[in-house]
Amino acid sequence: MTQKIYFDESGFTGNNLLHPEQKYFSYASVATDDQEAKEFVESLISRHGIQGGELKGSKLVRFNRGRKAIDEVLKNFDKQIKLSISDKKYALACKFYEYIFEPCYSEINYIFYGIGFHRFIANILYLEFVARGAGAEEIFSEFEELMRTKDENKLQEIFSSSVHPKNSPIITQIREFAQFRSADIREELSSLGDVGVGKWILDLTNTALFTLLANWGTKYDKITAVCDPSKPLQHDQSLFTSMINRTDRIFSDAFGEHHPHPITFNLSGPIAFEDSKITHGIQLADVAAAAAVYAFSGATDEHAMQWRELIPEIGHYGSIIPDMDEVNLKGRRVQRNAVLLMELHSRAKFGKSLLEGMPEYIELISRLLITHPISA
Repeated sequence: MTQKIYFDESGFTGNNLLHPEQKYFSYASVATDDQEAKEFVESLISRHGIQGGELKGSKLVRFNRGRKAIDEVLKNFDKQIKLSISDKKYALACKFYEYIFEPCYSEINYIFYGIGFHRFIANILYLEFVARGAGAEEIFSEFEELMRTKDENKLQEIFSSSVHPKNSPIITQIREFAQFRSADIREELSSLGDVGVGKWILDLTNTALFTLLANWGTKYDKITAVCDPSKPLQHDQSLFTSMINRTDRIFSDAFGEHHPHPITFNLSGPIAFEDSKITHGIQLADVAAAAAVYAFSGATDEHAMQWRELIPEIGHYGSIIPDMDEVNLKGRRVQRNAVLLMELHSRAKFGKSLLEGMPEYIELISRLLITHPISA
């Protein structure tokens, strides 16, 4: 049996993850069919007197009657909704690790993922940013500009504007590491190009859709995916067309996750792009996504409070949310990653190999921190 699933987003800003008024991005999905969605949406519009003949989540969240309508959607389709919610600044910090650190030791990247070094770097950058640590905002801005333009000339003085007398040791190490290893970063940027992945390098849409589909794939043997038109998705669908009529189920923990996650699913055909005005299932997904963004953006009304409790149940599918446990220096794992950053910085500064003896070094500091933990 093929299950139709509808998708839509809220908070889309493409490659601009530092948009001052759109701090969160949500991508939502609803497993239903045309008839069920049509009957429910038309009834909801009629009963709540919703203008325009269409559910638009960004408008409904603005007033109490609209939020009551959203409440009905979330309760009625409770078990049929999956979504992701992402803090864009933290997502940018994750991208920073992916394109600044990982290329420098890609041959053994699995070791760093296995010990959660990627989460340490992303969370420490995010913490510096939100705490307005000197230099953090400049690093984020320069990195976003670098990824948008892929201008190799900028690598000559990468992150130079972040230099500040009050730089924290962490920010200094991160900045200088990138400067010392700029050749690796240049090679990575050159491989991306301006098409395919390179075109929408910072956008979160493709990853969110892929993760949602993979999780739905553990429940349904075959899926028909229906999405609202999206430039990133329409630009390159190769990732999804490779999943058409794919029946094997593969799970992976390659990126240091605590539990293996699905990375395959079975699509009935190419992603279908339909107009939300006439596709009721997309309207339902739009409402769910808007509710997630509204709840995470600091709203304090009763509906937002209720949705914040609900979202952890339906919204953990590829969500990108900071975790301050990853930078709590009371933990040995965090202490190890802090020591590892210092070692990487030192090796980069003196032109030493980042690969030679690294597995043994990580094992050594892991043992030493058991007997000689750092006082935090």
